[in-house]
Amino acid sequence: MDNNMDRGESNVDKVEFRCVFWVFGPSVNEFVHCRPIVSIDATHLYGKYKGKMMIAMGVDGNNQIFPLAFAIVENESYSSWYWFLNHVKKHVVKERDDICLISDRHSGILKDLYRYCLRHFVNNFHDKFRNSHLKVLAYRAGSQNQVRKFNSVMDEIGKLNAQARQWLEEHSLCRWTLAHDGGRHYGLLTTNMSEIFNSVLKGARFLPITPCVKLTFYRLVHYFDVRRSLGPTAQANGDVFTPYVVVVTQKRKNMQVVDLEKKTCTCGKWEIHKYPCSHVLSACAYLSLNTSQYIQQYYSIFEYSATWASDFFSVPHEAYWPETSIRGMLPNSELKRKERGRPRSTRLRNGMDIKEGKKANICGLCR
Repeated sequence: MDNNMDRGESNVDKVEFRCVFWVFGPSVNEFVHCRPIVSIDATHLYGKYKGKMMIAMGVDGNNQIFPLAFAIVENESYSSWYWFLNHVKKHVVKERDDICLISDRHSGILKDLYRYCLRHFVNNFHDKFRNSHLKVLAYRAGSQNQVRKFNSVMDEIGKLNAQARQWLEEHSLCRWTLAHDGGRHYGLLTTNMSEIFNSVLKGARFLPITPCVKLTFYRLVHYFDVRRSLGPTAQANGDVFTPYVVVVTQKRKNMQVVDLEKKTCTCGKWEIHKYPCSHVLSACAYLSLNTSQYIQQYYSIFEYSATWASDFFSVPHEAYWPETSIRGMLPNSELKRKERGRPRSTRLRNGMDIKEGKKANICGLCR
């Protein structure tokens, strides 16, 4: 755990709380067994003080969320995100290279490294052009596996609205499309995994800082316990890889070309997901080859078991904590809420707030 506090002017033993970062040992130790992806997100606090909780998530070999790190800050800004990501790099990622960062944050955050959350990107596109059909096509373009199919969808967008296509092409294609990503996304297009984990931390945002940290500890203990049992069970059943990569070969009309030496398939899925598509399985079956040599190690049951293997140790009573030179902790009075009750949202709603399959209530004038 690391905190950032300013010392008071009148008394060096008094400090003012500003922000705090924390991460647990099992997350640090076992991240090496996860795919090289980190998704980040932030959410409001609803307690006595204003602020934001920042979350960093990884993904295991079974496509499950792997909690990495947490922080509470005053607000979202370039400096607060830089501070948080710097700690994630220092304490979690460490020397690991080629990490793909998926974020809906502003472009100032690791602008040379991160990938857009396609869901947020497409909704920003929709806010500009206000056309539901174009929105569907933009998401379809970003999620295509093949460059050929991507180009076809982009041509369709261009016919409907040339400016819309130009807007999409002005954003680096490797940041929001699978077809031009080079496999960095591992098939993951959104920050949904970070947002879904908010449900695991339900109630934490209403708590003071210390109980909030404790709640994340106990929730993660349970989270690891539930997932830890899958590995030994799968190994006992003779499984070699996680259920996520089990592919059933199906007969299709389209013929695809597989190059086992270059590890490519013209369908694009092998390069993107890093495990064989159905066409590769067919080729291996025809040549009597073992397909396991073409699957990345992250998807093995061995790596999955290692991901959730670490145990959490009980937090001792405060009386047994190490001594600190800080004698008093002052709250940041600027962050104290003036009104009572849960804060009212002032965010303008957009397409992100409309549930799929549910008709939205739209203004008849401005749409």
